Amino acid sequence: MNLKIPIYFSAGLTIQANMYYKMFIGWTSQKIKDTYAIRNPFDFKHVCPFDRSLINASGPCVLFATPGMISGGFSLEVFKQWAPSEKNLVTLPGYCVAGTIGHKLMSGKPTRIDLDKDTQIDVRCQIHQLSFSPHTDAKGIMDLVEFLSPKHVILVHGEKPKMATLKGRIQSELGIQCYDPANNETVVIPTTQNVKINATKMFMRSCSHADLHSVTKSAPCLSDSSFGDNGAPNLVRNEKIGEGILVMGKNKTAKIVCEDEFLQTLHVKEHKVQFQYSHPVRSSSGLLPSNGNSPETC
Repeated sequence: MNLKIPIYFSAGLTIQANMYYKMFIGWTSQKIKDTYAIRNPFDFKHVCPFDRSLINASGPCVLFATPGMISGGFSLEVFKQWAPSEKNLVTLPGYCVAGTIGHKLMSGKPTRIDLDKDTQIDVRCQIHQLSFSPHTDAKGIMDLVEFLSPKHVILVHGEKPKMATLKGRIQSELGIQCYDPANNETVVIPTTQNVKINATKMFMRSCSHADLHSVTKSAPCLSDSSFGDNGAPNLVRNEKIGEGILVMGKNKTAKIVCEDEFLQTLHVKEHKVQFQYSHPVRSSSGLLPSNGNSPETC
């Protein structure tokens, strides 16, 4: 190809992702599969991994860095170094979420971008937007959900207002329960399928210290076995106290074990990580080191 300018890509997850493209080339279009007889189209022999030592190297190059929205990671690290130079060009592929640096660059030609209250970047480089995005639009998601016909759908990625709109469409047009939880929000999905699991003796003994309490027949999630022959409620253990690890065996049988049993199953020893707080303090005689037991001020 007579290339005179090196082409790089940010290593890491990109290598792993491209490996799957090579492996599952049979899932691609017929046009791409036809070229496989000559070479694998995802084998980019002219593209090399980028080393951080090359960030400030002299001479031109092309770098594919992620994330494409410059919201953090390696692309942001490179942008900080290359944005102040008029010789550089930043190409943004497709859509960028509001609030990211990529979105700010696409919204105009800013001369300065605030990363935080203490950090600013002078932007003198050229900005170009490429109309390309691997994201599925709302129609594609609706078609996929309709084809699969699941009982529940959970939306986990996207802008909150647009996720709420899509959630409403899935529920109203397809009649499927849909959730759009916030970060760290728990979603509880009811199920009618019961899975039988065994509990080891050690796990049962670890729960023996739990406080017992009575339950009434009106309590939810209780089976007939929760009550005696005379209709009186049996004593059950507080489910918040019994803690174990669910293990699925090779024969597809499930059992709950204690932490010690789980470590024995894996043939590993228990590891403990200890953290110690340290903070420099100043005294009349100068700067002194301190540990977690020392006061922060003198």
